[in-house]
Amino acid sequence: MQKSTTVPATPLYALMIRPDEEHGLALTLDAEEIATGSDIGALRAGGLAELRVRAALAGRPVRARAVEPACPTPWNMIVCPDGAVVDVAEHPAAPTPEPEAETGLEPADPPAAPAAEHRDPPTPPARTATNAPATAALPPLLESDAYRGMWAAVWAAHADGDLPTAVALAYRLETCLSGWFGEDAATITVLTARAWLTLCQRTDWHDTTELLITTALRCQAARYRPEADTIRTARNAHACWHMLRRESPEAAADLAGRLADMLAILGEDDRRRDVFMQERMADR
Repeated sequence: MQKSTTVPATPLYALMIRPDEEHGLALTLDAEEIATGSDIGALRAGGLAELRVRAALAGRPVRARAVEPACPTPWNMIVCPDGAVVDVAEHPAAPTPEPEAETGLEPADPPAAPAAEHRDPPTPPARTATNAPATAALPPLLESDAYRGMWAAVWAAHADGDLPTAVALAYRLETCLSGWFGEDAATITVLTARAWLTLCQRTDWHDTTELLITTALRCQAARYRPEADTIRTARNAHACWHMLRRESPEAAADLAGRLADMLAILGEDDRRRDVFMQERMADR
């Protein structure tokens, strides 16, 4: 096979075996469940078979990261079209986001919204030094009056300082887009805006952490770009979780497993180890 250093950094597939109440274990690939059962060996083999298919379709080896509940260290690998598996110490690092704020949360300006006197939806701006979710290219259908009205209403509420209403309106628009397009870039764009607006409220750290975990996983599964926004969302989830621990260690413990799994999928191994360390200290 070709040298591991020549295998492209993306896509990086996320393979996970996690506990499942009904079947014992569940196997997911990029957050999509593909098999369930109690035989972890069979699930491992099934996961590798799925990765081999991906490699065959790509016509070259592909990168993957596997996570299991009993193993604190992710398995980094390269899977070839012929089924050969090569262990690697680590995968190439994701693009480095802008430096984090001292609190651990990454402050941001809001995603671009249409000006009050301007009826057309915003055009995707060039990527600038901002921590806000980027405005993605949107399907033509979203240029309708209905979309413009819903999107403008979100940012009108934000401009008025009414964050709860802005969050609710963003969720309504996200739900509509999900029904129209599924996990399209437009849906994920509105999701990241909703997560950002929720974070701005700085109120319910449990629900905010949970939303950021979900957002990061959905961004990763949808191959959302820029990838730095996904990494930033994951890091904000980790920072919010620390704030939750100060208020309620029990509530933080409830989210620790999901947070650690998400961080593992995105290659945030240092933060994942921090979650485990904090939980071990809490158990003493």
